[in-house]
Amino acid sequence: MVGVVGAKDLPAEPSEKEFRLGLRSGIILCNVLNKVYSGAVPKVVESPCDSALVLDGAALSAFQYFENVRNFLVAVQEMGIPTFEASDLEQGGKSG
Repeated sequence: MVGVVGAKDLPAEPSEKEFRLGLRSGIILCNVLNKVYSGAVPKVVESPCDSALVLDGAALSAFQYFENVRNFLVAVQEMGIPTFEASDLEQGGKSG
């Protein structure tokens, strides 16, 4: 449903770790927000194909990670939607 992440589909029922790794680059977050609120995140940094080969997400560039996640969090905050900390994508959030 979320599409291809790093040239690899997420499993139909990903583990929490697989899901976080899929969200880590911010591409899915930005693209989903843009589908719901067109143009909410005007700049989305796409991942290069060669970084897709690393399954643990280690090849994601720091620029891509921080730019996309930051842009997503800023857009969500401006809309008044509850948000999370960027570090939650690395460590896992607090379950409630």
